[in-house]
Amino acid sequence: MGMFEKAVTDAEQHLNKYFSIATGPSFNPETIPARRRFLARRVKLLANLLRWRKSMGNHHGVSLLVTRIVNDCVLKAAESGWDVGGEDIVKKVCI
Repeated sequence: MGMFEKAVTDAEQHLNKYFSIATGPSFNPETIPARRRFLARRVKLLANLLRWRKSMGNHHGVSLLVTRIVNDCVLKAAESGWDVGGEDIVKKVCI
């Protein structure tokens, strides 16, 4: 369970670092593909967490980790790129 918690915490720290630095409207062509890769990895982590929760129930705070990854990672990153793939990722997470 510690590995999942570390992965979620690392993702939150990366996003917080990015959003604290990204203050201006600078253009970076790698941003859209990087965001898609980041979100794809978080969706994969979320799927693994949901499988884990299904097999063992809500022990060890699995539901809390699911909530953290959706609210603090997926939604935060998807909202910043809603038109370029964020909406599709959120729809996938909702399913």
